[in-house]
Amino acid sequence: MPRVLHDLLANLTPLEGAFSPVLRLDNSSAASLSLSDVTDDCARRLMADAILDEPGGDAKLAAAYLIGTVSWSICEPLAGLALRGLWLAAAKPDAISLSERFVHWEDDGEKGVSLAFDLTINEAAMAFVDVPATHGFAATLEQLHEPLIETLRRVSGLSRSALWRLVSDSLAYAFLEQGRAMGQAEPAIDHGRTVLRDRGSKLFNKQTDFEWIDLPESPNIGDWMRIRGGCCRYYTSPRKDAAYCTTCVLRPADSRRERYRDYLRRTRLP
Repeated sequence: MPRVLHDLLANLTPLEGAFSPVLRLDNSSAASLSLSDVTDDCARRLMADAILDEPGGDAKLAAAYLIGTVSWSICEPLAGLALRGLWLAAAKPDAISLSERFVHWEDDGEKGVSLAFDLTINEAAMAFVDVPATHGFAATLEQLHEPLIETLRRVSGLSRSALWRLVSDSLAYAFLEQGRAMGQAEPAIDHGRTVLRDRGSKLFNKQTDFEWIDLPESPNIGDWMRIRGGCCRYYTSPRKDAAYCTTCVLRPADSRRERYRDYLRRTRLP
């Protein structure tokens, strides 16, 4: 199994460029921060780092950004492994550790610095199965995220439900993006929906979903949009242009679709 895990991790496609986690296999978590050992003071420091581009943002915004960044870094590789036939079934507290990294970015004339995380995976502290096992997969993801969620709830005041919804959103996007990379978006979406619709899971979210969007003027141009069930709270940012994100649960459905069509026009039309 370790050789299989090593090979699959090597084959995972980085999907967000500099923001995808750099993955490292190591049986010791001493070099980085264990998910189960984030103290209140450490959480506050990470929260401040998470909103470097949002000076003046409040604690709830910082907590939302941080759990979104951490959960994406964890869910992207684990969803990728699952879709390639290696489903996480169990994990000890020291299974995954984080290392901070700062990414300088430039987009549409704007520049900034954002927080990202790389992962150290302790393969000896994880167990996998080679058949789809969404219930065990979800339960293990809950176990991995719960200590951080409890800490963030305590230091920020953001509710457990709001924090868990952001983890669900990250997982949904991770399945979609890894499925796209493999040319198997629809089977990946099916797996994502199976996890999200399990009422016994903390990841249950009936609003997080996927919708196919195409262009009326060019129906051959289209793609899947991940619809959020949670909110990253960007609309509370002190920025003058702060608003609901394109896929935000708080944005009306017609507005989400039209904004996504605008994105497709900018990126797909000749």
